[in-house]
Amino acid sequence: MATVLSQVRQELGSEAVILGNQTVRENGHCLCEVMAALEQPEKPLVQPQKQAEPAPARKNANGPARQAATVAPSSPAPADWTREWDEIKGHMLALLRPRMDFGILAPRQRLALEYLEREGVDEASILALFRSIVDGGEDKVIPALSRMVRVKPLTAGQWPQTAHMFVGPSGVGKTTALLRQALAVRREESGRRVVVVNADGDRGKGRLLLRHYAELSGLTYAEADGPEDFRRILDGAASGDAVFIDTPGLRGEGAMAGWCREMGIAGRTDLCAHLVLSPLYAPAQTAHFWRIYACEPLASIIWTKLDEACNYGCLVNMAHAASLPISALAHGPELTHGMTPASGKAVWKLLFKHQLPGEYADAAAGA
Repeated sequence: MATVLSQVRQELGSEAVILGNQTVRENGHCLCEVMAALEQPEKPLVQPQKQAEPAPARKNANGPARQAATVAPSSPAPADWTREWDEIKGHMLALLRPRMDFGILAPRQRLALEYLEREGVDEASILALFRSIVDGGEDKVIPALSRMVRVKPLTAGQWPQTAHMFVGPSGVGKTTALLRQALAVRREESGRRVVVVNADGDRGKGRLLLRHYAELSGLTYAEADGPEDFRRILDGAASGDAVFIDTPGLRGEGAMAGWCREMGIAGRTDLCAHLVLSPLYAPAQTAHFWRIYACEPLASIIWTKLDEACNYGCLVNMAHAASLPISALAHGPELTHGMTPASGKAVWKLLFKHQLPGEYADAAAGA
């Protein structure tokens, strides 16, 4: 596969698109066959055909004559290209996997990587960790893992932006995560004005929940349905205010980037977004959510419903795929103490010992 892809790059260049691949047998030999294409608007590879003669009109016995219509073939959907690329990536990883000799690692390193595989860490992330350990000549796994799974705690010192937007699919707990963070800021900085903004006009339950807790906790409640509302709220916020925005669940790859442009918030330096995800989703679904909610302001990942998951390999997979730090960890139904700023210690305890944030602190206090 590597030889064929190198030949494709040499003959067609780096802009070539892989359309398909298969393994064939010819004269008793096993060959790798790749179909590639190159788009050249100025000099198309295939000469345009002459326009076909219009089909003759056929008269219907019960009505006027009808002309046969020619339907142009539709271009492949983005999902088809995504599936094709995932298949090619799987073949390449299958070819590279035999070259990963865990025997050259120290016993503790080998056990750690085998454990991460059982936890659901995908082959691409395992390969990146293996290469980082071997290239760095390190005797531990945690330094290489720390370079891949970065942590940036969701605190005012680490995140000085005025507005924080919580994005993610419906049902993942982004409204609850928003309220937890807003209440934490209100509790720790009582003199600071905290504004919760509902930008999801389609869900009445979320709007009522935000308004209810805003009234109970002394938060300022606002609603935004368009760019004018966002401009008024964000421009009117003072430098010491904290604004938290609840967004709708969207569909389609690149939907959140389009929504940001439509609402006029793309390019604002006083706003950042946090992707709220849960480890309960399958890897394919989590990767699909990343393609939907990837946008310019996106700066971190918040993991929720950790107490309901059986493993946490997806934390490593998303950190590797998205190159975004983990900012907060959430679990349980409590609003006041259910979410904590992420730390390296909390992530490693969760990944290797399945200890939720706070459990090891309680155990240490009891001891």
